[in-house]
Amino acid sequence: MKKIILIILLLSVLISANGIQEKTESIIKNEFGENVEIAFSKYHIPAKLKNEIEVASKQRFFAESLFVWLVTDKDSIIAIGLMDNVYGKAQPITFLTIFSLDGSIYSNHVVKYREERGGQIANKKWNKQFVGMDTKSDVNKVDAISGATISVNSIKKGVRKLILLYETIENEVK
Repeated sequence: MKKIILIILLLSVLISANGIQEKTESIIKNEFGENVEIAFSKYHIPAKLKNEIEVASKQRFFAESLFVWLVTDKDSIIAIGLMDNVYGKAQPITFLTIFSLDGSIYSNHVVKYREERGGQIANKKWNKQFVGMDTKSDVNKVDAISGATISVNSIKKGVRKLILLYETIENEVK
């Protein structure tokens, strides 16, 4: 239990201390325009659902919770952003997946990459491969990057986790 609390505390500090929240909100504004409203919250993943998704995606969640951004325009939700972390070779990779309300991926972004190698996964062109993916999609069809195998595989599995989690979060926020 102490380890879980420490991880959540560490993640909270990382978000505010390193400007990750601000960078994430900047990404969202760049995607949807300056006039959208953004609501930020922490989502605790129910244990049973967490376990089911971890088995299906073949990757554990970084923590017991993740961060959610509701993007609204004129009082209507237009998109939902989910931010999580996955492990690269030795360091966490923070990424944001923005979903259209139909459950398909609108965009994917690496918000913070901490490793010395493999940073090519932050490339916008590479991340565009996730656009349109949903629960029926195979993330393994996303191209590999030479020299970034671990990071690529981590992000692919991480995106798959968020795809599987999206429907539950969408139902709770509506």
